[in-house]
Amino acid sequence: MKRLTMALTLAMLAPGCAYKQIQSGQEHVTGDIKAAKSSTWDLPYYPVKALAGQIEGVVRASYTVDTKGCAENIKIISAQPADVFERETIRAMNKWCGMEPTSLPKIITITFRLNGGASMEEVPLTLDK
Repeated sequence: MKRLTMALTLAMLAPGCAYKQIQSGQEHVTGDIKAAKSSTWDLPYYPVKALAGQIEGVVRASYTVDTKGCAENIKIISAQPADVFERETIRAMNKWCGMEPTSLPKIITITFRLNGGASMEEVPLTLDK
C-alpha cells in the first residue's frame, strides 16, 4: 500500500521530470569544460519513469554554440536505452549559455546513474588533416 501511495504521489507531482540531481548535490554545473567561466550547464533531471523503473543510461548528443554563446543545433547521436533520457537531455541543453561561439559541432556524453544523478563529459573533437 505504501508503494502504491508513493507511486501515485510521484505521478501527480511530477508529470515529466521531477527528480532533481539532489543526490549528486548539483542542480547545474558552472563553467564549460573549455569555455568561459560564466557559462552555465544545467544538468538534466532524472526522468520519473526511469527512476521508478530503476533504469540507468547514457546519451551522446552534438551541438554548436551560436553567436550569443547558447547551445543550438542539438542532435541526439545515441541513447541507451532508447526513448528514456533523450527528451530531458534536450530540455537541459536548450538552457546552456555563456559558451564560446563555434560553428564546429561539440559532442557531450551524459550518463544517468541512480546513485549519482546525471553527469557530463565533453568528448574532444579531432579533425583529420
